[in-house]
Amino acid sequence: MFDEPSFFIQMGYNAGKLGPEIMEKGFADGAILSPADFDKDRNVELSREFHRAGGTVLFDPQFYIPRADRPSLSSYDYFGDHGGHDFDTAEVGGNLNEVCTQILAVQDDLDVDAYVSPARTLDTFSSTKVDEWLDYTEAFIEVVDDQGRDIPVLASLPLEGVPLNDKDQRDTLLNRITGLDPDGFYVSVEFDKADRYPLTGVSNIYSYLELLNTLRKNQYDIIVGHTHHVAHLFMGIGINAFASGHYNNLRAFDQRRWKPDDGQGGGRLVTKYYSDKLLNELRLDPDLDLMYQKGGFDMDRIRMNSPYDAPLFNSTDPPSTVGWNFREGAWDHYIWACYQISRQYRGKSLPERFETTMTKIEDAEDLFADVQAEFGMMNEPEGSVFDDWKAALSTMKSDL
Repeated sequence: MFDEPSFFIQMGYNAGKLGPEIMEKGFADGAILSPADFDKDRNVELSREFHRAGGTVLFDPQFYIPRADRPSLSSYDYFGDHGGHDFDTAEVGGNLNEVCTQILAVQDDLDVDAYVSPARTLDTFSSTKVDEWLDYTEAFIEVVDDQGRDIPVLASLPLEGVPLNDKDQRDTLLNRITGLDPDGFYVSVEFDKADRYPLTGVSNIYSYLELLNTLRKNQYDIIVGHTHHVAHLFMGIGINAFASGHYNNLRAFDQRRWKPDDGQGGGRLVTKYYSDKLLNELRLDPDLDLMYQKGGFDMDRIRMNSPYDAPLFNSTDPPSTVGWNFREGAWDHYIWACYQISRQYRGKSLPERFETTMTKIEDAEDLFADVQAEFGMMNEPEGSVFDDWKAALSTMKSDL
């Protein structure tokens, strides 16, 4: 399915216009459509737009939690019959063939290029939870074999990071799920909010990499959803594709996003500039403004020269005052940057990909030290991330 390392736009509501524009410009390989953010008719339109631009289309059924209830979901028969406030484990468990058939029909209506199975999040790896996941996934594969088109099937694997950190639990999970016969896995892992962006903690990172590496060695295609510039590490161990969303939304898997009473609103968004050279972001105010005002630092050392960042670096005004905001700059630039991450690994062998990642981290660490020495403590990035990423990646080297 993935001939070369690829990048997908993880579609949230505000990406309805951004996604097709980015695809038309050739800065993404495809998109993952969402039922929580777009009703069925709009997703049909989006699928056509992405296909016209030559992109690959996937659809994420999002059976992550019980009682998910959002306006767009009512346009999908499978939520009307099996979701919303009537959704509980026992009720769905008795209708696996029916719900999988309805989800398959939606994906055919969207003309997807690979099927994605429904899944409940594995917040524990108990036999009960894993058996439920296996039942869902096996039922979907059987329905595809019986009724579907001859296209790949990706098993959706949404996981909680805490049990993933336990090697015995991780090994047990892998032993169970690798007995299935999908073409690949669509993986998203949820970590504690303090650790997830950027992903920190050597055990968190290593457990994630070890999971992906084991799946890869079992000859599955792998697309990692809900991620960010940590995708460099995933690309370095040979995964096929990753997905990310606009600005800070949809860069990390978070089950609360699908709860109608999640109460996550109200935070102040801060405009940031993503620098792949730093493997992180700098706030326009105060970080880039400080660099601008102090002078004497070669800004090209952090600049990516995207089609969107000229206003920040070519103006005589401070970066925070040039009108470079979330939609007219930051989102577009970030999505473009993700696409560039995938391109850095094309045409490379696995050892070459690994060394590319390690070099990226080391160069970013050196640049961060120079920035810190010149300007003092910056709001972004966090210096500890480089040690964590190098340590986790180094531990993986003998397993590749």
